[in-house]
Amino acid sequence: MKKLLILSFLIAGTLSVFSCSDNNTSFEKLPVPTEATTTAEPTTKEKKVYDYVHGKEGYYNIADEMTEFEMKSQEYGTCWLHAAAASMETAYFKKNGSYISIDPMKLLDSTYLAEKDEGFFVKDGIDAKFFGGSQPIVTFRLSGGFGALVLDSSVFLDKNDKEAIKENIRKRGGVAIGILDSDDSKKGWFGTYRTINYTKDDNFDHDVTIIGYDDHFPKEYFKEPASEDGAWITYNSSFGSAGYYYISYSAPLEYAISHSVTDKYGEVLSYDAGTEEDRYVRTGDSTKTANIFHKAGKLAAVGTYNNFDLQDIKIEIYNEDFSELLCSQDAKLGYHGYHTIDLDTPIDVTDYAIIISYTKGAPVEGEDADYDDLEYKTVSEKGKSFVYIDDKWKDMTDSDIKDVLKIDFEPNNCCIKAIYAK
Repeated sequence: MKKLLILSFLIAGTLSVFSCSDNNTSFEKLPVPTEATTTAEPTTKEKKVYDYVHGKEGYYNIADEMTEFEMKSQEYGTCWLHAAAASMETAYFKKNGSYISIDPMKLLDSTYLAEKDEGFFVKDGIDAKFFGGSQPIVTFRLSGGFGALVLDSSVFLDKNDKEAIKENIRKRGGVAIGILDSDDSKKGWFGTYRTINYTKDDNFDHDVTIIGYDDHFPKEYFKEPASEDGAWITYNSSFGSAGYYYISYSAPLEYAISHSVTDKYGEVLSYDAGTEEDRYVRTGDSTKTANIFHKAGKLAAVGTYNNFDLQDIKIEIYNEDFSELLCSQDAKLGYHGYHTIDLDTPIDVTDYAIIISYTKGAPVEGEDADYDDLEYKTVSEKGKSFVYIDDKWKDMTDSDIKDVLKIDFEPNNCCIKAIYAK
């Protein structure tokens, strides 16, 4: 699968060496190794006998809790969407104690839908099913809502911070990661689990979902011995009914992103198609941006991105000409990624402005981009997005906006979303 650099992230797709099936399996059908087992390598004359049994310390597996979780087998080049769906489904279970099933092919249709106004578009003659994608693209598209669900958060974790990833898995749910999966010489077996270790930190070509970890998994049990004990336990959509991988802690990851969805909200209004890491503006110690919306209903929450690890913000809801304050509250953005902030008290709105003051920087759309077979398009209209500078509101579509903000890219809409109650 061709790899493309998109908004500071590599797009991961699957390779043709992986076979796909229509069969669905469940975690409960795949035994969690708790006793001595043997390998399943057909080329080995004498099978190795493994005497390792994990203990309670340093071990966790979501599959132990979610015995009825549906493990789907991917079709086409959709590993990235299966990884995202598994992250969302496990997060939903963690939060609600119940199951949902998200169709990765519907995620594909939503992401690369040709009829939308802006976002990511595969070019004519390119089949989106085989094209691939990335977890940031999932965040950018689905934060605008999809069906009865709303992406309420995406946490962009430090891919090298094992403790943060483990804490996320225990408390929040599965973490989608990019890996190098095309080199079969790096793969082995541990019972019904495939093992993999590699040292290259480029050519990432596949997405899987971390659902657990084992700090004491022996480094010698990998076909290519690892430099340390320990492994991620992952769900791999391209491997059919044997969909578990042990991935060595030594193997570099492309990214580590955790998605969460909810069904407690209604419609999402949004002008932006996402923001890459360095697409934000600053006007001083506090940067104030605003979006004006026109739709009657009960405003329940506000969505925005955070390009930093931590950031304090203030949310204010005004009438559309900024003359009357309807409500105000402070919030903390405690991670890098997409956030949904519930209003302390939902309010009835019709024509109104959402203002957010950021202490480190306000996220905005970047400029249009062409990446060979993929395009990123934005649509900005006058009277919708504003930045407060020199004691007045300035429209983001003004021709001199780039010079006034002293930035090296053409900004578009402000990344503020209005989220309604059901």
